[in-house]
This record gives sequence, structure tokens and C-alpha cells, in this order.
Amino acid sequence: MPLDQALLEQLPDTLAVDVDGKTIPLRETPFVKEARDFPTLVRVAYDAHREVGARIPIKTDGKPESIAEWRKTHLPNIYKAGLLEAPPSTPEDYGVVRPDEIPEGLSWDDERAKKYAGILHKYGVPKAIVPELMELHKEALIGASRALNTAKETGIAALKEEFKDKYDERMEQAKRLTKAIFKSPEEIEFFSELGLGDHPGFLSVLMRLAPLALQDSSVLPSGSGAGDGSMTGDDVRKELADIMSNDKNPRNKLYWQRDAATLKYIDELYQKAYGKGTVEIG
Repeated sequence: MPLDQALLEQLPDTLAVDVDGKTIPLRETPFVKEARDFPTLVRVAYDAHREVGARIPIKTDGKPESIAEWRKTHLPNIYKAGLLEAPPSTPEDYGVVRPDEIPEGLSWDDERAKKYAGILHKYGVPKAIVPELMELHKEALIGASRALNTAKETGIAALKEEFKDKYDERMEQAKRLTKAIFKSPEEIEFFSELGLGDHPGFLSVLMRLAPLALQDSSVLPSGSGAGDGSMTGDDVRKELADIMSNDKNPRNKLYWQRDAATLKYIDELYQKAYGKGTVEIG
């Protein structure tokens, strides 16, 4: 004889379970409705509990190898039952690839992405969490980039205040000094990765040293007999200043657009005054 109706009604509607994708009151399930009496209901529930515990024991001796064996044996059944989400079978299946759109100022490293996916796979992280982790990572990068850009803007403003109308001239001299200091693409790449290449703190040192370096042939070739004699260092600096500041100069706009031919022309001016000597810094 089924459970007494009055006993069934003591089970509230809020005590519900999922059955075939639908949420229904527990009292409407066959497990409860077909129970002969309350002791039978409790007994069947207890036996089911024991059955699950017997099939999937939750105790080990605590040794790493025992825990690894437990995971190997029982996790597939738990994944199959839908109790936990199974991780992808390989790191590549996480789909950690370059986003379609990367905010300005941020870069993407495929090798670092592979390491990231490998760590996720090593610890069995579900794939569903990857989009959230990627978004959080992007937010962190954007925040750091904004802080760095703000610091750079403040630093550049301080340099302009320090050098005033000589700012553009000193900046151009600093670029030439940089070419003398860095001897290989690897050195340039190293400083770029550190964020020093265009950092105001680094530029300020070069801008202060540049005029002295132009006077010292041990650092940069001097103007005495180094070029073809058609121009002096002062001639170059005057023409460069006119190119940078005179909007009537036909090369002014091209210079600020970083036009390759215009930059080459400026290099040739320096070569006329200082030559093409190779700089050796001991």
C-alpha cells in the first residue's frame, strides 16, 4: 500500500528534484509515490546510498600513487554521469588562441599561450572556465597598459618641459645615440621587451648625453673630416629643426608621418656631417 496521503503532503513543493531535465516535487517521483510505507522508503534510499558508495569509494590510503589510481579509475565514471565536467583530452583542445581583436598596446605570444593551455590540462581544468580566465587576463593587461601609458605621457610632458624648444632636436640626437649604443637586433629586442626603448626615464638620459656624445669621437664620429665636407653638424641640426617645426617645409608633414624616404634623407644629412664610421664602445 502506498504511503499515506497525509504523509506525502508533508513534503513541501520546494523539496524538488530534477527528473529527465524537468524539476518536479519529490513527492511526485515514483521513488516516493510507489513506496509501500515510510520504513520501506528509508530502506530503499539507504541501499541506494550504499550502492553508490560501493561503486565509487571515496577513501584511499592517502598515498600519491593511490590517489592517482583512484582518479584514473573513477573520474571517467563521474564525468560520464555528468557530475563533473571532463577536461579536454589535449592542451590544444582548450582553444587558447589569439583573439580576433586585441586592444591597442597589447601583444600576443603563441608560445606563452601553449604553456598556459598546458597548465590548464595538467590540472584538469574544465574548458568552460577558459573564456572567463581569458577575459580576466585581458582586463589585467589593459589595466597595466593604461597605467604604463599614463606614466609615459607624464614622463614625456616632463621632458618637453625640461628641454622646451630643444625637445625635438634632442630627441632626434637621442635616436642617433641609440643606434650607436645598441649593436644587434637582439639587444634592441631585449630593451623593447623590458619596455625601456621608449620609456621617458631612459630617453631622458640619452637626451642629456646626446650633445656630449656628438662632441666625442669615441662615442659618435665627429664632424671633422668624417663626412664629405658639404655640411657641418650645426647645418644638419638647423635643417632638421626646420623640417620638424616649419609646417611650410615640404618634408614637415612627411617627417611626422615617419615617411621612410624622409627619414632616409635625414640620415644622409648626418652622414654628410659625421660620416658612416663604425662605432666601437669598449
